[in-house]
Amino acid sequence: MRSRSISSAPARRRERLPNELSSTIVAVKSASERGRAESIRDVVDAYRRLYGSVQRFVLMLTDDQLNFASVGTSGSHSLNQLLSILAERARAAAFARLRDLKAAIEEARCAEQLRDAIFSDTFSNDLAALRKVVAELERLDAAFVGLCVGHVLEQHARAANDMSPAAGKRVATARSPADRSAVRRKARVAEPALAPSND
Repeated sequence: MRSRSISSAPARRRERLPNELSSTIVAVKSASERGRAESIRDVVDAYRRLYGSVQRFVLMLTDDQLNFASVGTSGSHSLNQLLSILAERARAAAFARLRDLKAAIEEARCAEQLRDAIFSDTFSNDLAALRKVVAELERLDAAFVGLCVGHVLEQHARAANDMSPAAGKRVATARSPADRSAVRRKARVAEPALAPSND
């Protein structure tokens, strides 16, 4: 009996030991590791925003959005594929600032490579380099947003001008001489009917 109670005591201690250790061990991250994780997250977020801006740009230039629903929404296209589609749609839509858009597209071709820097052991530990990547991705994003918003504003301004009274006058003055003479003849024929009676 005595030997049985003695042998069971170490077993009970072994059962309690893992639970006691698990409650006391805490994973501690250094400040540099936290900063690295935040910088990597910032790179991913900046790339995601750039992708979304290019996707919305393409959708804005696409007449049949239902046929384009799979692009970007499912993420089936890479950013470079979206950029090629954007260039094609912009040419088809006679985009006013096509030269600026082409320049932005060419610059954005390196965005995937910039994002993939977070997978490099050397580069991902360089916080200053990661901040530069974030700044570059944000600059590219701002360029596409500016071009897209500018195009929308130009479209609205053009539509407003087409509906203004001045636009109607321009259409009237743009008639051929034969049309203007026909209008004058009709006016002369209508004048007697409008004249007051002498009775």
